Amino acid sequence: MDSVLEVRNVSYLYSKGTPFERVALDDVTVSFERGKITGLIGHTGSGKSTLVGLLNGLNKPLSGSILLNGIDIWQKPKEIAKIRYKVGLVMQYPEYQLFDETVERDIGFGPRNQGLSDEEVGLRVKEAIRYTGIDADLLSKSPFELSGGQKRRVAIAGIVAMQPDVLVLDEPAAGLDPKGRREILGHLKDFVSERGASVILVSHSMEDMAMYCDNVVVMNEGKIHSNGTVSEIFSRADELISIGLDVPSVARIAEKLKSRGITLDGELYTVDGVKAAIRKYIGGANNDL
Repeated sequence: MDSVLEVRNVSYLYSKGTPFERVALDDVTVSFERGKITGLIGHTGSGKSTLVGLLNGLNKPLSGSILLNGIDIWQKPKEIAKIRYKVGLVMQYPEYQLFDETVERDIGFGPRNQGLSDEEVGLRVKEAIRYTGIDADLLSKSPFELSGGQKRRVAIAGIVAMQPDVLVLDEPAAGLDPKGRREILGHLKDFVSERGASVILVSHSMEDMAMYCDNVVVMNEGKIHSNGTVSEIFSRADELISIGLDVPSVARIAEKLKSRGITLDGELYTVDGVKAAIRKYIGGANNDL
């Protein structure tokens, strides 16, 4: 496996040394593959938000290490800010972080801070709006004139424009309708395939995980519960349900059919996958008649 970002034996405490001390991460080890979209799921308090805050150096592990392209990100603590250009983090509701006069200037803020020329910044902005589905006509507008979904895309484009090796998205489509979710998430695969970058997608939507991710990491009580391809993780729907997580609706249907003696075979976590499995099952049943 070609890992771009590795978490090795990382632990983290909140309120260390006080009566309120709480273990947030307990000896966590996990790798994120280069050129893949990895979903990160877990219920509230599972440790996923804490892990996200460690990936680009917002916080420092109590023990263990975070490796980017094989190098500990805390090897040179005074240069930790440079890591944030390479591991770009888009927090939940990033539209509240917009501030510049125009969409173009807002998206170009990061590249300008990287010391790039005006020409290079312009090229980065054009590329970023393509990856995030932003209409070029919006570049001259104030970001505060845009709709909620458009603002969200502008905020994401600002991180994409820095050309990070890893893009971490914390609930990027929270609060949006299905159309808005597709507009935000639908371009991720282009960004990954064309730039060879990696995306870590944090979401409560199991449908988003099934539709857009290659791999899924499941967290529970500060530990890695499971880690595998989308198919491997969602084929164990009963395990996810047992730790309080949801699964794609179609996966629940497949589980109910299984409980009634109808075992389907295939990708049982997307609508198309379940349709194909049912057709295959019916066809096989007819062949037996």
